[in-house]
Amino acid sequence: MCLLVVSSPNSTPRRKDLDNASCNNPHGFGYAVIAGNKIITGKGMSAKKVIKEFLAVRKQYPNSYAMYHARFATHGVKNEENCHPFKVGGSDLTYLAHNGILPVHIEPTDRRSDTRIFAEDILPSMGGITALDDTNLYSMIEKWSAGNKIAVFTLDPNAEYDCYIINEDLGYWDNEGNWWSNDSYKETVWGKYFKSYPDVYEYSGNIDDSQYDCLMCGVEADDDYNPYYCHNCGSCFDCSMIVNDSCLCWTPEREEFSRHKQTTGAYDGQYDFGF
Repeated sequence: MCLLVVSSPNSTPRRKDLDNASCNNPHGFGYAVIAGNKIITGKGMSAKKVIKEFLAVRKQYPNSYAMYHARFATHGVKNEENCHPFKVGGSDLTYLAHNGILPVHIEPTDRRSDTRIFAEDILPSMGGITALDDTNLYSMIEKWSAGNKIAVFTLDPNAEYDCYIINEDLGYWDNEGNWWSNDSYKETVWGKYFKSYPDVYEYSGNIDDSQYDCLMCGVEADDDYNPYYCHNCGSCFDCSMIVNDSCLCWTPEREEFSRHKQTTGAYDGQYDFGF
């Protein structure tokens, strides 16, 4: 899922909404604020720390664009390196953040997220930020990323604008001048769960992700069996939906992994994934 918010000049998201967004999308956080002749960015695995830093920077530089991103991981490992925003082509003049799942081919050994690959490899190969000023290329990127929302900040002198929102119409502007990629900044049962466990909400990367309790049924999960779905209830560790029912996180890698685990006997869970 993820949540991406872009604030227009002299607008700032409410702390409450950033808290909710981070609780509902708990896999890493980051921000970017255009500050004169530079873009100030920050990222990390602690929502509390990143939100506090973001609001402090935003208060100092309120007259430009700002963005905040809360990640719900679908590709790539859950670490600070895969938190948005990302430099485009390695340039500190341009940063990019994204909400959705991009149709990017990811090698099995590549630990990067789909967004990071787009920012580091794909967009630069198209010409970088200048591609967004080409009507045909921009239209092509919009169609290629259909269903996704992408925000780009830049101070590149070759760019026509300093802020681009690809597929902007898929999100919406509130009355305070903030553009939201979806409504996951609203409080949910999932968010209330995370708020009740501060050690998770303030996750610093020191928790062993290989063993934890399933959020849906409470049974201890183990990545050695299946890193994607609970072996007891079949819920997805990423979106909490049931596999082969309402889960939309399917990838060929997940199917291949689950099939291999069951056919080799390495996976001994109770749930029949139906692959």
